[in-house]
Amino acid sequence: MGEAEIRTVETIGLIGWGRMGGMMGTFAARAGWPVVAYDASEEARAAAAQAGATVAGGVAEVAASSDLVLLVVVDDAQVKKAITGPDGILSKARPGTIVAICPSVRPDTCTEMADVAAGHGVHVIDVALVGGERGAEAGALKLMCGGPSHVVDACLKAFAAFAINVCHVGDVGAGQVAKTANNLLLWSCIRANYEALTLAKKLGVDPGKLRAFLSIGSGANRPLAEWGAQRLRWPKKDLEVALALAEDAGVHLPFIEALQPLMGELTVEDLADLR
Repeated sequence: MGEAEIRTVETIGLIGWGRMGGMMGTFAARAGWPVVAYDASEEARAAAAQAGATVAGGVAEVAASSDLVLLVVVDDAQVKKAITGPDGILSKARPGTIVAICPSVRPDTCTEMADVAAGHGVHVIDVALVGGERGAEAGALKLMCGGPSHVVDACLKAFAAFAINVCHVGDVGAGQVAKTANNLLLWSCIRANYEALTLAKKLGVDPGKLRAFLSIGSGANRPLAEWGAQRLRWPKKDLEVALALAEDAGVHLPFIEALQPLMGELTVEDLADLR
């Protein structure tokens, strides 16, 4: 049997109108894309309608009406239910439909879903979102994509509505690996910056003035340049995912093991005190 067709993306479906998905859907609607949305929350559905999306009665109805379905839910269990559940995407999706798994989940969840979907003539790619809520609010997300390159390419015009950079990094699941690597560097930088600035402040150096120099020195990093803007919503989940993947791969990450509790005790207020 040959490879399934790929539908031309003319309508975007979005499942999960939350902090990230809501902004993605809003920017897509503003850019003129027909958006069909569903969220379990009545409040979120109302927000989707206000943003210009057509609100569907459920996940299956979104799939039946869309060429590209952006799945922006919370975790692996929700991804699997949305795709393979009795009233899930595969129950109504037309052959050639593309499903983009956007939340941070295990790479093997993405490959499992891709294998199941292939039996229905549906394509699954993983599209890891980089840039956080601030990136989503600016329509400036970076996307790390895993899956066949020609399937990712079929989505590029739609992705351009809410993203400024799309990087194809490998097979299905590779986007999740790439995002995990990115997250490890992000949280590592934030904690290292915090400790360096805390020491400087204790020794009488103004952290704000010091940051201006450090941002052009050999210790420069993006979290330092954007100090105080971080919301610290996901370090616990991100580090748990990274350590689980490392355990599966038989890789010892002693620095990240030490980082996990250190990030757990850090608050937004701690960062603000060093501005």
